[in-house]
Amino acid sequence: PTYFEPAMPLDFFKNIDPSKFEWMNKDEITPGGTTCGFLHARLGAIPRVNYPKVKVYVCVKFAEVQPAPRGNMAVHCGGPGSLSDCVYAMGSEMFLGPSAGTYNVISFDQRGMGRSEPTFVVDECMKETHDPELLTLQVNYLDEQSVRTASRIYKQRNLECWARKDFLLNSTARDGTTKSYHFLQYSGTRQLAEDIERVRRLVGDQKLSVYGISYGTTVMGTYATVFPNHVNLLVLDG
Repeated sequence: PTYFEPAMPLDFFKNIDPSKFEWMNKDEITPGGTTCGFLHARLGAIPRVNYPKVKVYVCVKFAEVQPAPRGNMAVHCGGPGSLSDCVYAMGSEMFLGPSAGTYNVISFDQRGMGRSEPTFVVDECMKETHDPELLTLQVNYLDEQSVRTASRIYKQRNLECWARKDFLLNSTARDGTTKSYHFLQYSGTRQLAEDIERVRRLVGDQKLSVYGISYGTTVMGTYATVFPNHVNLLVLDG
């Protein structure tokens, strides 16, 4: 039986609608080359809702043989917090063996991470909740007052993060009304799986092989659960 459908030719990748996906440098779309760009993704996934857009940074390591004989593979190397540069490790022979040069390997800066926008890396969300010398909050878990003090510190940090105005994204409905959405409610594992699906459709609408390590097993397991008919091979490495 045939398990693999070749990916689309490189010219197909170069000509993706830039309003949906914008390459940083199309000249790097070459056999064996790696380049990145921004997915312009709807904040949510409910049909016919006029969501605001966010930018998700995506990198692709193209197969040395083109069109890629084994198709496209999405990878995630853990975290949460691993970035799109894991395409270099997970697209190598160390992880894929002799088949490394036969896939177009795709990786992501998850929403809020790396170069994706909006970003979590803001003062309100990075407030220290620990002793800088010991890199840990000093809590005596056998002492009620110590635990209450630590809880107040974490609560205050989280409330300040939640209240950041940059996380409120607005869109205008067809009737002219404006609705606000909170970015932090649309930046979890499910949304990453939906962004992976958006990229799959843009690069040819073929079945996608998915490979996750550590937290990446949750990401790819979620993708395979939500979009089972779009998965070719599934590899989960805890």
